[in-house]
Amino acid sequence: MPTMDRDQLVNQIEDAFRNVTLCNGVGIYEANTIDDYASEEERCKQRNRDIREDCKLISDDVIDQHYSVLSFMDEEGLRFCIPVYMRFPVRYFDSYASSSIDSIIYCLANQREWEFLSSKRKRVIANLLSFMVLEEDDNVDTYQASLAYENIWSQYESN
Repeated sequence: MPTMDRDQLVNQIEDAFRNVTLCNGVGIYEANTIDDYASEEERCKQRNRDIREDCKLISDDVIDQHYSVLSFMDEEGLRFCIPVYMRFPVRYFDSYASSSIDSIIYCLANQREWEFLSSKRKRVIANLLSFMVLEEDDNVDTYQASLAYENIWSQYESN
C-alpha cells in the first residue's frame, strides 16, 4: 500500500471524477427522500434541489448531514457523489467525528458490481481505502476499510 498525503489524494479523486455529471441519476436530496419513504411529489421537489453538473459544489455540510443516502443512489448518482463522499474523510477523519466518514467505507465495502466505474476511478478508490487504513484514526472504521480494500479494491491499486 503506497502512502500519499491528503492533498495528493484529494487531487487524484478530483482528477479521476472530473466532468462527471448526475444526468438523470438519483442525487443526495432525492436519495434522502427515498430513505424517508417520502411521497412522489416530495421526491420530485427534492430531486430539483440536487446539484447535477459539478459535484465539487456540494458542500461538506450537506455531506455531513446526509450520511445514509449512498445506499439509495443508482449508478449515476454514485458515480457523481462518490468523489465528494471520498474527499470528506480525507479532509476530516482525524479532526471531526461524522457518520459520513464511515458511510463511504461501508458503501465501498459493498460486494455490488462496480463496472460503471472506470479503472482510473477504481484505482483512486483503492488509494482512498489504503490511505484510511494506514492513517488509522479513532474516527474511521479501519477494519471495514481494510476488508473493503483487501476483498474488492486492492486489485486496482497502482504500484
